[in-house]
Amino acid sequence: MDDNDLGNIGYDPYEFANVIGDGEQTLHPGCSKYTKLSALVKLYNLKAKHGMSDVCFTELLILQGDLLTEGNTIPFSMYEAKKTLSTLGTSYEKIHACPNDCILCMKDFGDSTNCPTCGISRWKECKDSILKEDVPVKVVWHFPLIPRFKRMFQSRKTAKSLTWHADKKSVDGHMSHPVDSLSWKLLDDKWPEFGKEPRNLRLALSYDGFNPHSSFSSRSSCWPVILVMYNLPPWLCMKQKFMMFDLIDFWS
Repeated sequence: MDDNDLGNIGYDPYEFANVIGDGEQTLHPGCSKYTKLSALVKLYNLKAKHGMSDVCFTELLILQGDLLTEGNTIPFSMYEAKKTLSTLGTSYEKIHACPNDCILCMKDFGDSTNCPTCGISRWKECKDSILKEDVPVKVVWHFPLIPRFKRMFQSRKTAKSLTWHADKKSVDGHMSHPVDSLSWKLLDDKWPEFGKEPRNLRLALSYDGFNPHSSFSSRSSCWPVILVMYNLPPWLCMKQKFMMFDLIDFWS
């Protein structure tokens, strides 16, 4: 199982219930600071931050298990760790894109080597003008949203907050929430059937680019796309836990 398999076990709500159980299970008898899940997430973040190999991470898990008291719940291999983390829904899909942003190389264009619009190759060109097959110039990382929405709104409290803008928003003539904006009203007028259901999600999109290598000489750029749910009350909609990555556009 490699990084592309992370999250591919599925989005079964029963599997997600199991990971909630891992979040309540102590790391070892008498430990109150870390649970099995929180410790594993911390360790996996270190692996990603420092570029640790899967073999090295497996050896670290084995060592951690030996250092902790008997009866600890730390996974004993990278495979077991990923099985636990995958139920959090951290899956993604890599989609090649036209370097000029004309198309995504999927569905009818999945096997295309050149963009049907501008004719440019999707593959990276070496210094000697030879194309590197299977090395794309531009890649979009897509993180599926619907499974995450389903898990998020398994919470009754969170699901109830979806209709706050319709049920509890005070009408005082002041703009205190996006529901007061002209854009919100325009959307309701243009698609009245959508506007009638207050539980329909209103999403704001934001993105910006940065150089992932912190080097002015590098041509690489990374553009994360973040979505925010405007259905929620103003004190929740900008909270970090309700901001979701949808896409990462990487250019090399």
